[in-house]
Amino acid sequence: MIDTLLARGEHLARIEANRAVLRFVNGIEWLIRDPSKLVGRTPYEVIYQRDKLAVRRYNLPGRPTRPRHCVPILLVPPLIVKPFIFDLYPGRSLAAFLLERGFCVYLVDFGEPDSADAYVTLDDYVLDWIPAAAGSVKRDAGTGEISLLGYCMGGLFSLMHTAVNRDHSVRNIVTIGAPVDMHKMGLFAWAAQLGGGQVEFLGRQLGNIPGGLSSAVFRLLTPMKNVTRYADLFMNMWDHEYMNGFDAMNQWVSQFIAYPQGAFLQFVHDFMRRNKLVRGKMKFGGKVADLRRIKAALLVFAGRTDQIAPAAAVRAVLAAVGSTDTTFRLAPGGHMGVFAGASAPEHVWQPASEWLAARSQPVVSPARNRRRSPSNATA
Repeated sequence: MIDTLLARGEHLARIEANRAVLRFVNGIEWLIRDPSKLVGRTPYEVIYQRDKLAVRRYNLPGRPTRPRHCVPILLVPPLIVKPFIFDLYPGRSLAAFLLERGFCVYLVDFGEPDSADAYVTLDDYVLDWIPAAAGSVKRDAGTGEISLLGYCMGGLFSLMHTAVNRDHSVRNIVTIGAPVDMHKMGLFAWAAQLGGGQVEFLGRQLGNIPGGLSSAVFRLLTPMKNVTRYADLFMNMWDHEYMNGFDAMNQWVSQFIAYPQGAFLQFVHDFMRRNKLVRGKMKFGGKVADLRRIKAALLVFAGRTDQIAPAAAVRAVLAAVGSTDTTFRLAPGGHMGVFAGASAPEHVWQPASEWLAARSQPVVSPARNRRRSPSNATA
């Protein structure tokens, strides 16, 4: 028994010695590398451009371009983040993951707002930019149907576009961490009710909400992680995958972009304070965003430890839509982790891919399936 314990101790010592060497070597590499070159590396073409709005079609070099599934996917990002969150780094790219499984993958890029965009409201996204993006995807793919996959606010955009514009060409919707019932958002709901007026006042004074401010607020949500994250990095520096994930997530949060003033004020007042979306009272250009009009198949993911979009706030969409094909899944992770963390490929991406594949086959006209009868047979 003593020999077994000694052998096990020697084995563990060798492992730790190897890790110490790897920490030193990888640490030097980490200090000199540019983390901005890690993210957003899947090739793409811009198929549509209008001012800051652009639509990308992703491609995999050396892979067949012919998709196996007939319904293209449009990825819809939230505000304040750069679109590379769908393409973090090789091995952690949702765009590449879906491409490899035979989908035609597109992304709508809303661009980076500047001071001239302070007047932009959510109406611009819902009534103009997303419909334009969806139309360009259908034209490019040569199809009359589309699937929307949105994260956080991108999921809400997907729902609101489909409801407001009565877009029956949207066959499938996948949302990840997208809260629909804002009054179930825990601390955020409480803060919006008590201090929403002050937040709106601050928004009017600031103009566009700076990305740096959003980044600081986001980091304050997990104060202990800010203290321990570099210690965790050092302990795991022997693991290249951990290092890549650390840098990619750090790029995500540190590169938040501005939130247009008009859209921010509208979101705080109508969504956070009045909870209009889930109540069927939200209007865009005089049109009501009645979620009951949504008939598309709906797959909803929530993070088990998500403090920003708790499961109750996300799950509420199931009772609000008119869809008969709805699925809810609780997955590991917080607000970022459920979407792109280490467990996301297994617990979110793969189930979403399989779900979409089952609902992305061509719709066969009944006339094509009708057997020829003697009365209509030719001589």
